[in-house]
Amino acid sequence: MNLLLCILLLSGLPHLTKAKDPRGSDISGDGMVVTTGRELPNPIIIEVVDDDGKPVEGVPVNIRFVSAPPQTDEEYISTVLTDTTDVRGYAVFKFYAGSVEGEYWLKASSPILQNRVMVSFIAMRPHFVFFLAIGLLGGFALFMYGLNFGSKALTRVAGGKLRDFLWRLTKNPVVGVFVGMFITILTQSSSATTVMLVSFAEAGLVNFIQTLGVILGAALGTTLTVQLIAFKVFDVALIIVAVGFFMMTFGKHRQIHYTGRVIFAFGLIFFGMKVMTDAVYPLTLIPGVTSRLIAMGERPFLLLILSAVFTGIVQSSGATMAIVISFAFGGLINMEGAIPIIFGANIGTCVTALLASIGRGVEAKRVAMAHIMFKIFMVIAFFPFIHQFATLIGYTSASLPRQVANAHTLFNLFAALLFLPFLVPYSRLIARMLPPRKVGFEPRYLDLTLLSSPAIAVGQALRETLRTADIVQSMLTASFKVFKTNEELERIKVVEDDDKVDALEENITLYLVRVSESEISLDLSKRCAALLHIVDELEHIGDVISKSLMVYAKKKIKSGFVFSKEGFSEIEEFFRFSGETLRMAIDALATFDNDLAMKVAERREEGRGLLSEYHDAHLDRLRKHFKESVETSTVHLDLISDLERINSHASNIGEHILQCR
Repeated sequence: MNLLLCILLLSGLPHLTKAKDPRGSDISGDGMVVTTGRELPNPIIIEVVDDDGKPVEGVPVNIRFVSAPPQTDEEYISTVLTDTTDVRGYAVFKFYAGSVEGEYWLKASSPILQNRVMVSFIAMRPHFVFFLAIGLLGGFALFMYGLNFGSKALTRVAGGKLRDFLWRLTKNPVVGVFVGMFITILTQSSSATTVMLVSFAEAGLVNFIQTLGVILGAALGTTLTVQLIAFKVFDVALIIVAVGFFMMTFGKHRQIHYTGRVIFAFGLIFFGMKVMTDAVYPLTLIPGVTSRLIAMGERPFLLLILSAVFTGIVQSSGATMAIVISFAFGGLINMEGAIPIIFGANIGTCVTALLASIGRGVEAKRVAMAHIMFKIFMVIAFFPFIHQFATLIGYTSASLPRQVANAHTLFNLFAALLFLPFLVPYSRLIARMLPPRKVGFEPRYLDLTLLSSPAIAVGQALRETLRTADIVQSMLTASFKVFKTNEELERIKVVEDDDKVDALEENITLYLVRVSESEISLDLSKRCAALLHIVDELEHIGDVISKSLMVYAKKKIKSGFVFSKEGFSEIEEFFRFSGETLRMAIDALATFDNDLAMKVAERREEGRGLLSEYHDAHLDRLRKHFKESVETSTVHLDLISDLERINSHASNIGEHILQCR
């Protein structure tokens, strides 16, 4: 042995190293990911080379386990393929992984060489990628269910009070910030708060500028859950779940029951977070995964877009932040990668308010626009300074999850402090971007000075509703003439009349809401509610006429197709029947005659019967290969279906009148 050592020393001191192939690629097997309890797919190869990198043959090599995951107690089986280096300088060994997941370390040595080489492999349970995905999805589902369950429980126990609290205390923007924070902390959803704001603005309960402070506060309030997650509250998640479960199961008092539901929901939120954190843990063991995920921070704009899209889909910035923090607990992300995701989550959470504003008035749209523009302005301001912001956040805590939560909170805090002094000019900017709709058609009877006399005001609203109904009835009559004469100018006039109906519907709704704010009798309250529903039914009829019937008429005028004689006769009869239902509904509305209203409501089933009869008759003509029926089939069926919808909406008017009894 001494002679061999001397020869080796004279030829240049050899040393152990991880094996490489002739192209320089690592073939040692270091860092392999294997299945627990099974033989490693590739051998562990240790190489002996001299100072010039040339392989040394005949050197004895030993290898043994030096570290294993906790709770591992089995004996490891190894198969020595070549324990003395071959002509390539390789010593080759095979091993079996233990039955416990985790990282296993081996140390290679030689009795005649001084250095040692450490190699490792990672044992994962079978199909670990599947279980990782299931863990993430399942944890996310628990998290989202907890958010929704808790929000609904709070709405049931205090929804009315929250709404009252919201619209009464928002006149001062600073107070509005705290109101927004408080309500969002309770509901665990800034989206829920902004949707309430959209609804109140639509109803005229709050002015647009009153909502801005609440929007700032809602953004701050949603950071509380993220802070709790970062404090690892999920370690006691099951205790919280148990307490909430027993309270809501055995609590006989309503308040105790719903409080238990809220606590149960919080427990689910944190337990879902724990499931996600545990699910991503295996990723931290795989070489290269951590570095690749962290390297995503070098593409901040892509992270921002992906985060915004994901948050928009799930409609919860808290859910996105929960996933980011679960990655932070595993060291799979750094601050410079987390910050763009935070920015994207703040933009994506605006989707809910935008969706809620669709089809609403300009005030509601301004609230949604103010929300998203506020977020976009702040992201634009912060985006060039991601590195500096990450450095600042680094001083707030040594824990990466805490840093992520702090970044989320500070971003929204800075936003509130920066925007609060400029809410008035900001509101003017949004108002210019979304100016009031130029209707060109004003209500005739809605006198604001009569709001102090609710009974008279409701009478005026009824007159305006009857005016709206007359316009809708004339639209329906004119629409049949368009089908009969193919007059394009008449078709355009029908479509334009729908704008008048929309304008009146919006004004009547706001007027009635303001009437209902005052103390009124039960009968008057029922009549207010009925008129709100009725004007909505009339607006729906106008939409069906302008956006469906007149579209079919345009196709007919443009293509010149002709309905069969029998088919057009049925269409004419359905127009007459639906128009008669609408006329009866208007008569019942003018007098609130319950007997007539009952007859109107009963015509719904007659309309459905007509639809079924005419549908079958048209199919019979198709079977007989009537040329006109084949050419107009799609339009014919859609047209009679929409006429049935008009009849149904008109029948609903009768039902709403009956509810005033």
